[in-house]
Amino acid sequence: RGRVINVMAPDGDLVAGSGLADFGDNVNETTEFAFMAPAKVGEHYWTLVFPKHEAEGLVHEEGSLPITVKTMAHDTSLAVWGVPSPIVIDHPFRIHVGATCSAGCDLKGKEIQICDETGASIALGNLGETPWNGTRALYWTEVDLVAPATERTTSWSIRFAPTELQLPHGGASARFGFETVKPPQYSVTVKVVQKDAGTPLEDAQVRLGVYFACSDQTGLARVAIPQGIYDLDVLKTGYEPLSRVLDVNGDVTVEVEVAVIPPENPDAYWLFDPTKPP
Repeated sequence: RGRVINVMAPDGDLVAGSGLADFGDNVNETTEFAFMAPAKVGEHYWTLVFPKHEAEGLVHEEGSLPITVKTMAHDTSLAVWGVPSPIVIDHPFRIHVGATCSAGCDLKGKEIQICDETGASIALGNLGETPWNGTRALYWTEVDLVAPATERTTSWSIRFAPTELQLPHGGASARFGFETVKPPQYSVTVKVVQKDAGTPLEDAQVRLGVYFACSDQTGLARVAIPQGIYDLDVLKTGYEPLSRVLDVNGDVTVEVEVAVIPPENPDAYWLFDPTKPP
């Protein structure tokens, strides 16, 4: 006990050592110990060495065992949020992009790249000084972009290939999408009320094609859209969904009634008669 087993690098440098602490069944063991992995990616060939020594009048020759350590680059990942949709064609907009390292490394100032469908770079940004609030190491930035000049569904990508860090890091990529639309021409106001009661409903989701809004405390939801024929859909938890077609060729206000979904009868199972047809 007490004698040290060393971990040696190929150049003879001492990497780490741990003393023998336990003896049982004629075997001496160290406790579990940790040491720093090499800073380069690849396979590294080290040697465990128990030095030659004398004990109780006996000479014990040196013992050694080769070990292989494989190291990998730190993983990175991306997050994107705050992407508006739909966006008016050829108009500017802004998104948030964040990057993080699996080991929590400092990524401030590192560059992120936005690419279009062809892979061409259309914008660059640099990660900020401090991580996003509530995260361990999500470094982030805002990136200003310009929407395509045509109506369509768009999917762009984000690329991150960190360099000049103390340790090797792998790159990461992510995608985000949005719709581009013609400039709005008219205002549509939808008033959502509860059927039979006539009371306004708050937080109902109102959709007109790719456009959407939520009703306020007065039950009103407002959307600015181009002329056209749209599917109007109204959704709210606890209420029957409503769908209708709306022809928009000017400013318009419509009122829709949504019905409460009746609660399930807790005794329905016991009231079921299998001998009767449904």
